Amino acid sequence: MKILITGGSGFIGLRLYKLLKNKFHVTIFDIRQPVESEVNFISGSIHDDQKLSESIQGKDIVIHLAAAVGVKNTETNPITTLDTNIIGTKKILENCAKHKIKKIIFSSSSEVYGEPKKIPTDELQTPIPITTYGISKLAGEEYVKTFAKTYNFKYSILRFFNAVGPKQSLQFVLSEFINNALNDKPIIIHGTGLQIRAFCYVDDVCQGIENSISKGDNELFNIGNDSEPISIENLAKKVKKILNSKSEIKFIPFNISGRSRKVEILSRVPNINKAKKLLSYEPKFDLEHSIRSISASMKD
Repeated sequence: MKILITGGSGFIGLRLYKLLKNKFHVTIFDIRQPVESEVNFISGSIHDDQKLSESIQGKDIVIHLAAAVGVKNTETNPITTLDTNIIGTKKILENCAKHKIKKIIFSSSSEVYGEPKKIPTDELQTPIPITTYGISKLAGEEYVKTFAKTYNFKYSILRFFNAVGPKQSLQFVLSEFINNALNDKPIIIHGTGLQIRAFCYVDDVCQGIENSISKGDNELFNIGNDSEPISIENLAKKVKKILNSKSEIKFIPFNISGRSRKVEILSRVPNINKAKKLLSYEPKFDLEHSIRSISASMKD
C-alpha cells in the first residue's frame, strides 16, 4: 500500500512516518525539509496543483496533516490560515478524486467544538468553533465528507486533542513550559491558570492515525487521552517538579499578555469511547512520559 503524508515534516508527521515506513511505502509531502535525512520526501506546497497531482498519483491513502497551526499564528494571520486550511484541503481533495485514491485521513482538531457544553466532549456535540483555526478545520471536514461522497472514496476525520511530543513548536503550551523550566526562566501562565486540558502523546496520536488506515471508514473520531485532565496551573507545577526546575510561575492577565480571552477555551477533555470501540484505539503514554520525553529531546 502506498501512502502520502502531507505536512509530514511536522512533529506528528515525522513520528507517523517512522511508525509506518516498515509496513507501507510512505512518502512525505511538505514545504519544509524534514530534519530526518533518510526519508522519502517531496518538496512542495499544497497550493501547487501540479506538484500535488504528481505526488498523489499512484497513492492508495492520503493522510492530510498539512495546516496552518497555533492559536497565536492562526489568529494573527487569519487569511493565510483560511487559505491554507480550507483552499489547500480542497486542492488535496480535488487531486484525490482525480487519481482515485482509496481513502483520505484528515487531521482535524478539538478546536471545532469551541467551548464545549459537555465535558468530556464526544463527537455528537454540535461544533461551534470560536477561532479562525477551528472554523477552518470544520470547513475542511465538510469538504472531506462531500468530496468522499461525490467521488466515491473513503475517509476518516480525526479530531486531535492537545497532541504533544518532541520537536513540537515552542508556541504550544507544554513545550513552552518545559523549555522555560529547563532554562530556569519564568513559566508564564496566561489568565487564571484554571483552564483544563488533556494532553496526548504523539505516539498515541500516530497509533490512532495508523488504526484508521484500515478501520473507521466514513466516520469522525476524537483522538486524545482522557485519563489525566489537568489545569494549566497544575501543569506548570508538574513540569517544574518533574524537571526539578527553579523557575518561577507567573500569571499574566489576558489584557496584558496580548492573548485574547475570546479565543481561550476553558475546558477541553475528550470522550474517546467511539475511537476505542471502532478503531481499537487505546492511549498508552501518561503526562509524565510526555514531559520527560520532550525535555530529553530539548537536551539533545
